[in-house]
Amino acid sequence: MREREFDVILWGATGHTGRPAARYLHRQYGGNGRGESGRPLRWAIAGRDAAKLQALKAEIGDPLLAVFVVPGADRAAADHIAARARVIVSTVAPGARYATEMVEACVAHGTHMADLCGELHWLRRMMDTHDAQARANRVKIVNCCGLDSIPSEYLVHHMQQVARETFGEYCSHILNCFSYGRIAVSGGSFASGKGVMEAVATDPLMSEMIANPYSLNPPHQLAGPQCPDLDRLRFDADLGQWIMPFPLGQINARVVRRSHALLGRPWGEDFTYMEAKLAGNGVLNRLKAQLETRLTRWFVEANPTTLGGRMLHALGPKEGSGPSDRQMAKNGPCGFRAVGITPSGRKLKGWMHTEWDPGHGGTAAMLVDAAYCLARLEPQLEAETGQTGGYLTPYLAMGEVLRQQLAQHAGIHWGAEVAG
Repeated sequence: MREREFDVILWGATGHTGRPAARYLHRQYGGNGRGESGRPLRWAIAGRDAAKLQALKAEIGDPLLAVFVVPGADRAAADHIAARARVIVSTVAPGARYATEMVEACVAHGTHMADLCGELHWLRRMMDTHDAQARANRVKIVNCCGLDSIPSEYLVHHMQQVARETFGEYCSHILNCFSYGRIAVSGGSFASGKGVMEAVATDPLMSEMIANPYSLNPPHQLAGPQCPDLDRLRFDADLGQWIMPFPLGQINARVVRRSHALLGRPWGEDFTYMEAKLAGNGVLNRLKAQLETRLTRWFVEANPTTLGGRMLHALGPKEGSGPSDRQMAKNGPCGFRAVGITPSGRKLKGWMHTEWDPGHGGTAAMLVDAAYCLARLEPQLEAETGQTGGYLTPYLAMGEVLRQQLAQHAGIHWGAEVAG
């Protein structure tokens, strides 16, 4: 394990996910917490605003907590903290605008990185540019360590394990649906989404890449069975209700497919995965879901390079805005429901549940637990997964070690059983 001054430096600590992450980190692993090793995590906070960092330090109540002023898109500042930590854990968004230099610094200094980024255009570019060197330097770069995409990826892997043990075969198709919980969109998350929209509007090749369901797969595996993103409301007989498009499902599904591809496609060349959102039953729920789908599509498909698109997007949340602590507390619990079917027609149902809100508190807990695993449990991770570096999905980087960590510390659980 790398010997550094800090185990973890939390970058973006004063944001709407960064603050819950800092509080959770202090409670579970620093100060009052001890983690698995019996000693507090050595950690620090970083961000662009010195006054906000000092206010957060006072809120946490740890006078020894180190503070670093690290603006985005600043290679010298990124080098300064990457050289001092085992893991940089980032809540900074948009990644395409602010985090490229941090990725470069982590790869150069042999420092692992965990973040929340789900910006498809930037992830593809970073993978193509830095994956080989990250492998060579034994650096794990792990994106999508929050609501997108830990619940989905871990649920699929769990269902496949249960299917193999129960049926002697894997599921060839899994439909996974966001079932309950309220997702509050912060300004940073909205800016990240808008960055993807701008990439699609200005670059035809990027538009084609993002539309590809396999766009995050390794370069030689960018094709597979047809499994387009759900684009309209439809009734699902297995779940017994309407399902509708789920915006986060696009990135979640691509992470699941990348995970399958990097493992050598053990679930079969014809494995398909789709993600959606449960919409309920009855005429009223159907009408509400149709309206929500149309409004979301209108917003997402608006061209941000046109006057109309800019005016529409101006109605979205501004950078720096986000839900209050009280609002976050009201947005939980959250969960997913899934159905898998094997080639012989046998069915499995799966679920994920947590009392956390999905967008910020729960995401913060997942991100911090992932960072702890990378910083303190690296030998266990590599013994289980065999992965030593590169651009990895959360499950491929941390496997069952992270699942156990999340169950014990964050109260996040998954399950699967034969469908009745």
